Amino acid sequence: MLVTHQLRSLLFVGSCGLAAFAMADNALQPLDDIPRVVYAFLTAQHQHRTEPPQIRLQPLDPRLRLPKCRAALEAFLPSGAKNIGNASIGVRCPDPAWTIYQRATIHVYDVILVASHFLRRGAILSAADFRPERRELSALPGGYETDSAQLIGKQLRQALMAGMVISPRAVKIPPAVRQGEIITLVARYGGMEVTSSGVALSDAGIGERVRVRNEASQRVVEGIVTDQHRVEVGK
Repeated sequence: MLVTHQLRSLLFVGSCGLAAFAMADNALQPLDDIPRVVYAFLTAQHQHRTEPPQIRLQPLDPRLRLPKCRAALEAFLPSGAKNIGNASIGVRCPDPAWTIYQRATIHVYDVILVASHFLRRGAILSAADFRPERRELSALPGGYETDSAQLIGKQLRQALMAGMVISPRAVKIPPAVRQGEIITLVARYGGMEVTSSGVALSDAGIGERVRVRNEASQRVVEGIVTDQHRVEVGK
């Protein structure tokens, strides 16, 4: 009888322990939810691309214990973080408040524009100067272009070998006025417009100030470039 009583006591204690363990386990956040949220977040970040990103997540420590979130988990990029290459993605719970970070490696491929042949510095780009090529974007810290309209008519700041990526920083809007060119000087007086010819003393783009020598008076004046070969003084 004593043995039976002790056995019942052990079974009772054991069942209570299992119930407590189950209750404690139900109060914890399932760790599998976190990578699911991170993966969905990163996929959405690149949903406009022709190829989905290749995402590899670093496993969380299985010993991690987080209180179960009573609201939807929210993934976010920390300040200054990237959504390609090696990144740390944040996941936060608003209630109860906690935040965790998961390491990820994101490979993103896209078709970008590269030089189709050697391009000299100062060249004005045309459609024949570049070609599309599939590249992995995390290997392009200097940026890239995918839209040919952003390159055609632009001037190269530097020489590029064939196959090199044409980044936004490698091009500029060509000057509307070049040093030594004959330009039209425009002066406005009330409702009147007076024009004359002048020689630009430096290169300048639209909206920039430039010094010009008036051909008639040989006087040097300063004005703002308003159009190709056109400078307005007195503005």
